[in-house]
Amino acid sequence: MESREQIANHIKQYKAQDVKLLYDLMVKILLGNNDFHLDEKAGRDDLISVIEEETGKKIDYQLDTVIGKESVKIFRQIEELEFSGSKLKKAQRVELMADVLGDDTLFEGFCLAFYDTDESLLNLCKIFSCMERYNELAQNEVYQNRKKYMRLISDYAIAAVNLYGVIHVTELQTLILEYENTFDENGYNHVDGNYKNTVMFTPEFICTCTLHQLIGDSVPAICTTMDGFLLHNSFLHAYQIEQEKMLQFFKGTKRELIENDLERFYKSVRSSSFRILYEDAGLKQMYLPTKKEFLQYTDKNYYEVSNAEKEMRRYIEKKFTPNFANAAQKAGVSVKEFVDDFMKELHYQATDMGKGGEERDPHKYTQFVFNFLQEYGIDLEDIDQANEFLGYAMKVANSVRLWCNHGCTPNEVRRETPINLRTTTIVPESSLAASMLAEGRDQLGQMGINIDLDATSTDISSISFDNGINGTMTKTTKKVYPNDPCPCGSGKKFKKCCGKLAG
Repeated sequence: MESREQIANHIKQYKAQDVKLLYDLMVKILLGNNDFHLDEKAGRDDLISVIEEETGKKIDYQLDTVIGKESVKIFRQIEELEFSGSKLKKAQRVELMADVLGDDTLFEGFCLAFYDTDESLLNLCKIFSCMERYNELAQNEVYQNRKKYMRLISDYAIAAVNLYGVIHVTELQTLILEYENTFDENGYNHVDGNYKNTVMFTPEFICTCTLHQLIGDSVPAICTTMDGFLLHNSFLHAYQIEQEKMLQFFKGTKRELIENDLERFYKSVRSSSFRILYEDAGLKQMYLPTKKEFLQYTDKNYYEVSNAEKEMRRYIEKKFTPNFANAAQKAGVSVKEFVDDFMKELHYQATDMGKGGEERDPHKYTQFVFNFLQEYGIDLEDIDQANEFLGYAMKVANSVRLWCNHGCTPNEVRRETPINLRTTTIVPESSLAASMLAEGRDQLGQMGINIDLDATSTDISSISFDNGINGTMTKTTKKVYPNDPCPCGSGKKFKKCCGKLAG
C-alpha cells in the first residue's frame, strides 16, 4: 500500500489551485462522517444516549474503537481549520491530505462518506495516488457491508423526496423498516483496528437520529432541516430563506437556546412552501408502491407510465400517425421519438414534481395541449375530435403522481383509504428533539446561535368548456415549451435554463 509520504510526494506535483480543490473536496466528505463526530461531540452533546434511547441498544464499547487518538487529532484539526475559515498554504494542505489518506481509519471514513458512485471514488483515489489502499479496502467484507448500508439509506432518502417532495425522517424510518422487514446486523464491525466499530454505518443503530445525521451530512442532493424534514432540492431556495429567518429570529438573543425556543421559531415559519406541502399532503393517502418500484424513484427522471398514457399513445397511433409523421419530419426526428417527446412533455405539464409543490393549473395544461397541436400543424376534424383528444389528455393528467397528493394520482385520491405514517408532530419531541438539536449545534454555532441541550388537489378531469372548443384559436406570440431550445441562446433546453427561473 502507498505510504503517507508517497501520497504527499504525489500530491505536491499538482498546482496550488488544484491542491486547494482536492483538499476542499476531501474535507467536505471527511467531515460528513458522523462516526467521528460522535467522539468529537461526546463531552458536550447527548447523541450517544439519544441513539441508545431510540434503538434500545447500548453502545457498549469505547469510542477509540471507532476512531483512535491519533486519528481524532487529525480530524479535529481539520474541523477546526474549516470552521475558523483559516487560509492554508499549499504545503499545509498537502500534509493534511496525506495525513488523512495515509491513515487507515480516516481513509475508510472518507470512503464511507463519499456520496458518488464507486467508480467516481476509484477515479478520485487515482488522482490522490492511493489506489492500492482503495483496492484493498474495497475487498474488505466489513467495508462492503457498511458502504452497502450507506447506499441503501441514501437511495431510500432520494427516492422518498423524488416521490413525495418532502418527508419527515420519522416517516422515512418507518418506510425503510417496512420495506426491509428485518436487517441482518452481523458483519458491520472489524475484528480489530482503530475503526473496529461503527455506529452510523450499521442497521443495529438505525433510528431517526442516525438517519438524520447520515442524510444531512452524506447525501448532498437532499436538504435537511433541523427539525427533521428531508426536502427535494427544488425547495433549496425556500430552505435558505428559512435559515435566514432563523438568524433574524434569534438575533440579539444573549442566552443559550432551549427546545421551546426552536419550537417557537418553527411555528412561525409554517408558511414555508415545503411545510405547507407537508401539511396539505398529509391529509391525503400516502402512495406506497412495491420496494422495487419505490427505489426506481432514485432516478429523478423516472415516472410510472400509466395505462392512461398507453391508451393515449395507441389513440395517437391510430388516429394521428400521418399528422405526427409530418410534424416529426419537420423536427428532424422519427415518429416514435416525436410521440415519445410529446408524451413526456404531457407528463411534465401535468405533474408538480420538482416544481416546489405548487398546485397544477388545469387551464394551462389544456392550453398546452391545444397550443402543441397548433404549433405542429396537427389539425382536428371538428369539436367532437377535439373533445376526444382532450379527454385522453385529461385521463393522463389524472393518472400522474403528485406531491400534493402524497404521491398518489388524482384518481387514487378519490378511491383509496388514507394511509398515515405520521406519529409525531412537526416539531419532534423528547429524544428525537434532543437529537435534532444536537445535530444542529454546529450549524447554529456558525450563525452565532448557542443551544442548551439540557434546558386538496384540483380534479382536472372535471374541467368543462361552456362554449366548447371551436378550433378558431389564434396564435399571437410563439410559446416556448420546456423541451424547446432556450431563447437566451445557451444551447440548453428551456426547462433546464431560464425555465427554472420562470418556474
